[in-house]
Amino acid sequence: MIRAGLLALVLARPAAAEETCSAAWRKASKVLDEIGLIRGTVRQDGDWCLVQGVSLDLEGRYLPDWHADRLRFRGPAVGWLITGEGAPDGLDVSVEGLRLVVETGHAQTDWLMAAQARANAIQAEVALSWTVEARELRLERLTIDFPGDNLVEGSMVATGVDLSSAGAMQMSLGSFALSAADLRVRTHGLFEGFLLMPLGTALLPPEGDMSAAVDAIRTDLISRVVKLPASSVPDRSKDALVALVMELPNPSGELTVSLRAEPGIGPGRLVGPALTGVPDTVVGASPLLQGVEVDVGWTHTDAP
Repeated sequence: MIRAGLLALVLARPAAAEETCSAAWRKASKVLDEIGLIRGTVRQDGDWCLVQGVSLDLEGRYLPDWHADRLRFRGPAVGWLITGEGAPDGLDVSVEGLRLVVETGHAQTDWLMAAQARANAIQAEVALSWTVEARELRLERLTIDFPGDNLVEGSMVATGVDLSSAGAMQMSLGSFALSAADLRVRTHGLFEGFLLMPLGTALLPPEGDMSAAVDAIRTDLISRVVKLPASSVPDRSKDALVALVMELPNPSGELTVSLRAEPGIGPGRLVGPALTGVPDTVVGASPLLQGVEVDVGWTHTDAP
């Protein structure tokens, strides 16, 4: 998705386009350098800016470093990021061969783990657009393709977003609202690979009967689902959520979530709980769900 804009103009001149890509990568690198050492070789590739051999080396041992074979980006937002001219009304990003590699400081182990990680590479695509008149930011497409039959797809719409200046963007942090979101997750090991360990560490006791503890967590989750207001979460969605909870910790299938909110969900809706405290019951939280409709689907499928 490429709209008319500054990038389209500079891409008509190869030398200028090459410099635009390099300048954009330098800007991004400067931001990422605050959390780790970023590397990559950038060049123009058609209407894309292409960065090859990307790595983000986080400080400290045993923290996963991020590696990618190729990172591509394009759109008017690229030129706007560099010059501040035009409008940031479109941005596409594509990542190929994304993988997380833990460094231990032991040369043999590090080499083996890096080689092993290549078999678990992730592919990802993101497409963003912003409409000036409507002040509407859209995540038009999010696709994350994991190894095996595991996939995350999503889209969303946020209103009250003004990207016309740095000051406007700062003001938008207090005025934006999520009005629509759609999510599809296919998991055949995805939950176990990315969520099970952090959730288990946070929720399970360090010792004792783990099966009994998991059963207690399931019971609590189901109780909370059942109490959700029917005006926001219909019975079919509750049934889907209960079915998903019953499959934990090894869910196998496809989850779909569709959210619509009028007015949208944003800081304005959450200012009350921020001042008075988060409600400790579903009934107490029901005002937060006024005008919110959530449809959930869960379909069990065995791993292929």
